[in-house]
Amino acid sequence: MGLWLFGRNVLSSWKPKINICCADMKTNKAEIYKNAFRLFLQDNYEKVTVVKLEKAIGLSCRGIYHHTKDKLGLFKAVVDTYIFEPHKVENKFVFAEDISLRDFLQTYIEGVERTMDYLSNELGVDRKKCAKCYFQFLFQAYKYYPNFVERMDAIFEKDQQMWRKIIDKAIASGEIRNDIATEEVVDMFRMAHLGMSYVLAFTTGLDTERLKRQFEAVYKLLK
Repeated sequence: MGLWLFGRNVLSSWKPKINICCADMKTNKAEIYKNAFRLFLQDNYEKVTVVKLEKAIGLSCRGIYHHTKDKLGLFKAVVDTYIFEPHKVENKFVFAEDISLRDFLQTYIEGVERTMDYLSNELGVDRKKCAKCYFQFLFQAYKYYPNFVERMDAIFEKDQQMWRKIIDKAIASGEIRNDIATEEVVDMFRMAHLGMSYVLAFTTGLDTERLKRQFEAVYKLLK
């Protein structure tokens, strides 16, 4: 499963910039993972060989696998670093317990933007290219990372719990109407974000200003 479902790799014409360092240069774990991340986007998991890893990272196989057992272990570490960690609620969003729904919506978008900027910087590309290749990487993770679906479900569930708490508080305080179901409101906001992220990944990349307008439109309907 992946972007290759469309008959070809949509990034076949784009090669991410890989930092190649001298073989005798000390390379820390973060640099190993970052350069491996870029390589897995250039050549999917099956095509990444030990020789390609050594060239991209600038270390021997022994040095590369010092932190991980093998290629799958390295791939899993990259997925942990660039998919699971950035999207954990506690890493992505910071807000006060008494925040209003209106203020939370702005905070949420800021968290999305920080994550997008972080991933773009790690790849050394703009947001548009990052969006395309990142979705490709997600599909690779789905295919090769054991228990990927369960791990993502846990992250999505925490995100949904966060939204439920905010919406329930907004209803209780009178900020929004009380004749609406919390779960339906949560889905309206979350699906606006997730759906827009997926659709625009293949064209312009997520437009956070457009997402903000969508959030504001939903918010007005709830008043």
